[in-house]
Amino acid sequence: RMRDRGFTNGLVDEFEVYNRQLTSVEIQQLHDGHSLQDLYHLLEKPGLKFTFTQAEQLLELHLALGNAEYKKTETELQSLREQHNKLVDSIPEIMVMQEKPKPRQTYFLIRGAYDARGDKVESLTPASLNPFPQDAPKNRLGLAKWLTDPKQPLTARVTVNRYWQMIVGEGLVRTPEDFGSQGEPPTHPQLLDWLANDFMTHGWDVKRLVKQMVMSATYRQSSAVSKELLKRDPENRLLAHAPSYRLPAEMLRDNAIATAGLLVDKIGGVSVKPYEVEVSFKPTARSKGEGLYRRSLYTYWKRTGPAPVMMTLDASKRDVCRVKREKTSSPLQAFVLMNGPQFVEASRMLAQKLLQQHKEPNQKLFRDLFRTLTSRQPTQQELDVLHALYQSQYEQFKKEPQRAKQYLSVGDQKPDEKLDPATLAAMSIVANTLLNFDEGVMKR
Repeated sequence: RMRDRGFTNGLVDEFEVYNRQLTSVEIQQLHDGHSLQDLYHLLEKPGLKFTFTQAEQLLELHLALGNAEYKKTETELQSLREQHNKLVDSIPEIMVMQEKPKPRQTYFLIRGAYDARGDKVESLTPASLNPFPQDAPKNRLGLAKWLTDPKQPLTARVTVNRYWQMIVGEGLVRTPEDFGSQGEPPTHPQLLDWLANDFMTHGWDVKRLVKQMVMSATYRQSSAVSKELLKRDPENRLLAHAPSYRLPAEMLRDNAIATAGLLVDKIGGVSVKPYEVEVSFKPTARSKGEGLYRRSLYTYWKRTGPAPVMMTLDASKRDVCRVKREKTSSPLQAFVLMNGPQFVEASRMLAQKLLQQHKEPNQKLFRDLFRTLTSRQPTQQELDVLHALYQSQYEQFKKEPQRAKQYLSVGDQKPDEKLDPATLAAMSIVANTLLNFDEGVMKR
């Protein structure tokens, strides 16, 4: 037993195991050695009367030992209970909180000591902020009404700033984790106020807010910037050009497997474990089948460490709340994008899909590949570079077929045996290169 010394210095004198539940009279027999015999002696003398307890014991013994109909009914009942348990166990449970009829009195604790009570504390909001609505109950419902009250715009300001940060790259307030006196003031305070007010006025409609931001003239600017402007405004606080930054880790991975036609868009479910989890989080086994191609949102995650690929691409840890990710640029990131099993497999499947469609690596195939991964048509110079890369890789794989076979074996997806291995491997290299192309990983 937990935190127990166990059966210290004890000895077992007798140990018996039964294949059924014993009746009450059988248990008594084990204790006194005669209860069962006494009951049988009464049966041998028909003239004697049974007590109520003895009658119950006889019925219980008869049903347990000799009644086939009772056994059958008991088995059916057990089966129904198992079905019921399976049904109940399959229903997810959530914690539900409920307010007490009479709230518990809370006190200010002197130096934090639980037994050193100071002044009484009431359920109210800080006096420096908007007053609590008079008609609102002093509970979580009232707090929610206060948070979304038009007279209390902080919630709306924080929300629109978070979406601006997600879309533009930097928030109007560049310290999203701190809107207080220790944080940065907004670069465009009137714009922040207008967006917050407009967001509340239109029913807190997030889709409308996002559409409004991405259709704005500010967002639709070119990300190209002159030397003079860069010198004058290196952090783009004037919003004089569109943002330019690497896409988040989840978007990079999801984009790769989506363009390859592998992304499973099923919503909900348990966490899944892609290839790198098996090596990094031993002895955790990786997923099979569709589990390898779920959205990164469902990737298995340890609180103090994301999956290695995510961590390399600047995904935040979850040991503390972070509302703004670091943005770094390192050779290790390119190494992951060029050699990670998920990206190599996605490149191969995209190349395979295009080869099946075009039959051979021609100019139209290279155009479709470039358009798929960059959302624009290539220039002739870019096509020439891609064709030269393909040709050099094809010649190498043709000379060393074992290398081509080894490269095509990465990942669980099997290559199309009808395609020439050297051609498929060389085209996979081209696709993987474009996945690492600036326009494939940067938002411009």
